[in-house]
Amino acid sequence: MRRKTRIGALLTAFLLGVGTLGVCGSEAFAASESSEVSAPDISEEVTLVMYLIGDRPVDNDEVFAKINEKLKAEINATIDVKFMSWGEYEQKYPLIFASGEDWDIIYTADWCFYNAQATKQGFYEITKEALETYAPMTAETIYPEAWEQAKVNGQVFMLPMNYKEITSYVYMVRGDLMDKYNIESVASLDEAEAYMDAIVANEPTLIPLDVGSDYDKLFVFDRMWEKANWESEEKVSGIGTWQAIGSVSELDDEAVVKGNYDQAEFGGVVERLKDWKDRGFWSKNAVVNTQNNTESFQAGKSALALCNANTAKSVYAQLTTEHPEWDIRVFDAQDGVPPVLNSYLANGMSIFSKSKNPERALMALDYLRSDVEINNLFCYGIEGKHWEASGDHALVSLPDSANYAYDGNCNWGVRNDASWRVVEGGIPGLEELNNVWKENARSRRFQTFVFDDSNVKNEIAAITEIFNTDYKLLGLGFTDDPKNDITKLKEKMTAAGAETVYAEMQKQAQEFLSANVE
Repeated sequence: MRRKTRIGALLTAFLLGVGTLGVCGSEAFAASESSEVSAPDISEEVTLVMYLIGDRPVDNDEVFAKINEKLKAEINATIDVKFMSWGEYEQKYPLIFASGEDWDIIYTADWCFYNAQATKQGFYEITKEALETYAPMTAETIYPEAWEQAKVNGQVFMLPMNYKEITSYVYMVRGDLMDKYNIESVASLDEAEAYMDAIVANEPTLIPLDVGSDYDKLFVFDRMWEKANWESEEKVSGIGTWQAIGSVSELDDEAVVKGNYDQAEFGGVVERLKDWKDRGFWSKNAVVNTQNNTESFQAGKSALALCNANTAKSVYAQLTTEHPEWDIRVFDAQDGVPPVLNSYLANGMSIFSKSKNPERALMALDYLRSDVEINNLFCYGIEGKHWEASGDHALVSLPDSANYAYDGNCNWGVRNDASWRVVEGGIPGLEELNNVWKENARSRRFQTFVFDDSNVKNEIAAITEIFNTDYKLLGLGFTDDPKNDITKLKEKMTAAGAETVYAEMQKQAQEFLSANVE
């Protein structure tokens, strides 16, 4: 079989010590001299169940039929893909680990339960020996620093993306409405406010910014919070499990962790959110809205979208084809705040600790990540139908890409710099914006800090409930008395054991600083 030839050759090269360089010049970790590699047994055909986050693309089954055709030939396995929508994933994700369901692979990230499940033995440990045996292509190319970042108590439970990513945000705006109301730019919170005021006053059928799903309930809060803290003397940023609402000054060598509600800028941010909510910038039903703001913008229900640049590329390509009369324009939403150079844990894939076929799952991930044909299918869809190549590193979206959007299928965990393509002829001025973002991008001081919550699991569970209710309400400005409601939030957090959590975070953060002398 082709699969035996390919894996056998890769393993032989590995065992003979043939050195390779990871993409972009990073060296892959060396093979363990003591590891004993035997040919994987793929005699029994298996179906692997894989969970992704988001809505199932219209053409997902057609795309995975082609992926499965090749996986069947290579490793005698196919993948059955299941999705958790943005509106349900925060609740559903932890539940499937205890459901008794038979499944194998799942998307994960530092913001999406990686540490929580790794410390609960929810994920299968991936050793170097297992990687060399079952995922030789990944073993040759994985960034060494990505492997190190994935460690929780010295063990690895994730294959992080092999992609150097900057997270930056943009506003997508209806240019026809900008011209109609003499709005020249929407490149700051103040300018976005002026634009949305014009929409409220003149376009009663449109919601200015239709935020609300679990995915983007805190998008506007985040932009305001990031700006306020970047401009403050303390340079506060989040730390640890984001649902724990903890933050620390990046200038503080003692790494004193506080709840966001105890930081100096929090009250002012909530006040402005309340003002925007009261002025009708988003729906009164935002708390229960399950459609994210980008989807509402695409559907013509809203006048402004706030999203990351990668999402914007896909949406822009679609809307300029479907609604050229809208004259879609894209503006930098960083508002002077340097974008974040993400850790590799910002996206990744893990294997369920109770998977009946963990080795085959690892083999499948190897192909999803490292086989160019399969990776292209997963990331962009079917060549000739959803996209066509333009040179070695670009693509052109075709009309059917609406049914399998570029980079929109939760393929982020298998992004690979070696084969990544950008959309050609995309957003005007985006290349210039990218250059500015790259020049100013920064890694936060605790960017690679991984919080071990094993000593405070009960407190984290209680805090997460508060995060999903009281905190998100404040994050959407739903308060009649911000000062009093912030006090109530603090009281609830304290009763839930927040101070115990923050003390544990601080202890571990100090150890992190000691081990990572700057």
